[in-house]
Amino acid sequence: MATGIGLLAVLVLVAPPAFAGQDCECLGNGKKVKEGGIVCLQIGSTTRYMARCERNLNNTSWKKISDGCPVAQMSPWASAGTIHQPG
Repeated sequence: MATGIGLLAVLVLVAPPAFAGQDCECLGNGKKVKEGGIVCLQIGSTTRYMARCERNLNNTSWKKISDGCPVAQMSPWASAGTIHQPG
């Protein structure tokens, strides 16, 4: 029994450590994002926030960086049916 425990201790000390690979990725909104990438995460049907893919204890995870997400808006003075030509 003592020999088995001693052998196990030696194997644990000699085994190479498991490190995350160089090309780490996070999965968000069904897409893979490389470490350092920033996306708007959609959580459920109502929660959205900006997050960055980061490494935490050899695992990738999302870090929230701001509430909400930027939204592109169309100018109220322009519409698809109106074309203004100088003249």
